Amino acid sequence: MPASGALVYDTTTSAFQPTGMLFNTNDYAMFLAIFLPIVFWRLTFVQGAWRFVWMLSVLSVVLYLVVMTYSRLGLIAVLLVVAALVIQYTRRLAWLIGAVLTFLMAIVLLVFPQALARIIEVIDASFTEKGASTTDRVERYQSLWEIVVNSRFRGVGAGNSPIQLNEYRLGHEVLQDAILAPHNFWLELLADGGFMGLIALGLFASFFGVAVCVWWTGRRSVDRLLRLVPVLVLLVFMFASVALSTVIDKRYLWLAVGMAVSVMNFSMRSDWRERGSG
Repeated sequence: MPASGALVYDTTTSAFQPTGMLFNTNDYAMFLAIFLPIVFWRLTFVQGAWRFVWMLSVLSVVLYLVVMTYSRLGLIAVLLVVAALVIQYTRRLAWLIGAVLTFLMAIVLLVFPQALARIIEVIDASFTEKGASTTDRVERYQSLWEIVVNSRFRGVGAGNSPIQLNEYRLGHEVLQDAILAPHNFWLELLADGGFMGLIALGLFASFFGVAVCVWWTGRRSVDRLLRLVPVLVLLVFMFASVALSTVIDKRYLWLAVGMAVSVMNFSMRSDWRERGSG
């Protein structure tokens, strides 16, 4: 796509990394991971054997695309999502799914051995060839924490932490191409809002805890896979909050969180109706 960051980044792999209709490869990886639970749940309504064909196809394509983005946290997030979906949906068919996956893997090894070798190579490069990026992010986190402490947990004001971060790292010199993104939504909240940021963190933690409780203790008459969707969406959001430069302007993330809220509301109302009628 013309707006892809692959046309801007100057790396050895950027020309071959998918970004979809987004700019950044990490954005695309998290986009695929956060909406995968919703798409997978919707596919459960497909009738007949085509349901399993579509499910396996979607899971395979998403896994491949995320691997090719070289996104480390994106890969970890999507693997956790896939594992949770498969375990939740195939409890009674685990042996059948395992046999099918083993058969497909055997075919890949026999017919396309170079493809599997390439995927393994990409995964290895994603985790071993980004030392400079990891070091840079750790330094940003340390600077952000210094901003939090120096402000005595009162914060520096909404949207000001990137400016403060730039001054901590470069002084008052202004560079046109300087990257000011904190790359950590939670530290950015603390640096911007101080104690108010702590309240926001507490509310999100409570929200995630309620989602887990609704899924774990909900009545079995309501779709258990649907109950799992909010948990997985919020889990991917937590990965995205560290993997991406910022999540404030990532509308697809907040849209997914809104969907998670709607699913939780539906599940809780269903439980209340059942208890009322019982």
